[in-house]
Amino acid sequence: MEGENLRLALKEVAKLLKSELKKGAKADGFRASGDLDKSFKYRVKKNELHMFAKEYANALSGGISTGNSGTEQSFKALQSNLIKWAKMKGMRPLFRQYKLGPDGKSVPTGQFRKVYESSWKSLGFVLARSLRKKGISERFGYKGSGFIDRVQKETKEQIKTILKEGYRKDVIDQLKVLKEI
Repeated sequence: MEGENLRLALKEVAKLLKSELKKGAKADGFRASGDLDKSFKYRVKKNELHMFAKEYANALSGGISTGNSGTEQSFKALQSNLIKWAKMKGMRPLFRQYKLGPDGKSVPTGQFRKVYESSWKSLGFVLARSLRKKGISERFGYKGSGFIDRVQKETKEQIKTILKEGYRKDVIDQLKVLKEI
């Protein structure tokens, strides 16, 4: 089996990366539904490693472009995803009821109006607009957290060692075959 040790080394690297990516995302507080955590997967095909995750993993790590770019369709998709996210997090739109005060100005009553589907759409719109203008996550300066780059840097030497050893074993196996001929 040609390259078997390298393939096994790639699987070991994939498991390491998967574990570290999960830890990095969790450390940066990216855990709403657990979907991101579950989405880190890998596939080793021949001598290639392919890593997979939810599409938004790169946005959380690297940030998103701002400046109101994008199509109306992408904005509506973002709005819809944000509504799902808000519901998952237990958030709800807070629309206060107001009454006219003695001076003719609106004064909050301390009660909230019933939440309708249009309330959720308004919340999604406001969140999507803010993300498009500012970016993701205030705690990272509206930029990504960089957890993917951080994992890459932290595991670089470990990965080199694992791959070198796998490749070294394959070369030795090939030399043994050469001696037998």
